[in-house]
Amino acid sequence: MKILFKAFTITIMLMFAGISSVIAQGMPPQMQQQMPDMDVSDDELKKFVGVTLEAQQVQMEAQEDMIDIVEEAGYTVERFNEVLTAMQQGQTEEDLGMSSADMEKFDEIIADLDVIQQAVETNIISIIEKNDMEIERFQEINMAVQMSPELQEKYQQYAMEMMNGSE
Repeated sequence: MKILFKAFTITIMLMFAGISSVIAQGMPPQMQQQMPDMDVSDDELKKFVGVTLEAQQVQMEAQEDMIDIVEEAGYTVERFNEVLTAMQQGQTEEDLGMSSADMEKFDEIIADLDVIQQAVETNIISIIEKNDMEIERFQEINMAVQMSPELQEKYQQYAMEMMNGSE
């Protein structure tokens, strides 16, 4: 069941590049549920934006690698997700019309995707740390941005400036 949960997380990464979800996976539940410090300075927000933009690049590259792995194994991303979802809902390989060889291939895909996911998590943590930010503070700012329309607006403004090279 644990491997199915990890695979589901990988599937979500295939479909949506969510930086905060990658970081939150390794954090204890009580830390994930703490209320963020809503006091975020402009400098801190700019640093956060820079980190997220760099991390998004890492995730986009990993997403491409994950799609390649799934497709090279003879699956479409849609079929992979369909099988994964069905398995999470308790269906068996027989219910899905999969042979034991198909199931073995599916398990190999999951293992390969897990390796990529772990590398992404490590890379994103490195990006955060190299930018002199603590993981916990990164998470607090992320939550604050999600909860505050004002911070969201500033985040978008700073991200546009950075992407356009004016920062």
